[in-house]
Amino acid sequence: MLEEEILNKHSQTGLVLTIGNFDGVHLGHQKLLKRVKALSLEYGWSSVAVTFQDHTSVLLRNKRPPMLMSVEERCIYFGFFGIDACLLLEFSTELAQMTPERFLDKLVNLGAKALVVGHDFTFGAGGTGDINFLQEYAEKKGIYVEVIPPVKYKEKIVCSSQIRGLLTEGKLAEANGMLNRPFSLSGKVEEGDGRGRDLGFPTANLSFPTYRLLPKFGVYLVRVLLGDEEYYGLANVGCKPTFNRGDPLVEVYIYNFAEVIYGDSIIIEFLKFLREERKFSSPDKLKEQMRKDKRIGEQLLPYFKKKNVN
Repeated sequence: MLEEEILNKHSQTGLVLTIGNFDGVHLGHQKLLKRVKALSLEYGWSSVAVTFQDHTSVLLRNKRPPMLMSVEERCIYFGFFGIDACLLLEFSTELAQMTPERFLDKLVNLGAKALVVGHDFTFGAGGTGDINFLQEYAEKKGIYVEVIPPVKYKEKIVCSSQIRGLLTEGKLAEANGMLNRPFSLSGKVEEGDGRGRDLGFPTANLSFPTYRLLPKFGVYLVRVLLGDEEYYGLANVGCKPTFNRGDPLVEVYIYNFAEVIYGDSIIIEFLKFLREERKFSSPDKLKEQMRKDKRIGEQLLPYFKKKNVN
């Protein structure tokens, strides 16, 4: 939602805001969002998540981290927590060079009555605004500030960079625990080279943006969401070394499925890391391994189906 729309639709009631990149909308982010919603219901304010169209590291460090989700997915997840609006800001040079006080003034002018932030929140030019500055400013301006302490999962502080590292190491269960849901990739199904069909395992190739993080190359048990239906299957993430492919791809074999879905949008949820990608001496050896992967996946399915129901 644009700034003008926020002003027109919500600012008369007052706003309770939270601010950040929110990549992954993980357990820590979820705690922020729940508190924002609770305050909005308690005081009759509108709840707004302020995030950025591009990750702040692109401008500040000339480096884009591989992203856990798109900005559109972030805004959808905000809605799952009852947030009334998502304010998208362009992290421009002007915004990056804004003094901490001027940045906060901008939020107050939008109608902010309360701010809920994480323990490591910094803002303003060079990150010179910190929690102490924010609390002093809030006292002067008469707005409410709440700082959420670190959220831990298995004794580790939950953060987006930690989750990225776990996924690239193949530690899917721990990453999913920090996300509080399965890591997922979404996109449209595109036509591939047909090798899977030739091997007896027809696959749907997922089209995804280059900035998206891919988990460790290998084979995964996955849940596939297609429209209102859900299916299970196996996803291969990697470069198909048996066939000397260069670019990484994500292809999914869906159990008991024969429909043509080219051009359809799907979501792949990664449930279990089964094995690393490796090069086989022949297509027949690969086919033999794929049969084993399928059997292992089928044996695990009852556990994940039961977990999904509960």
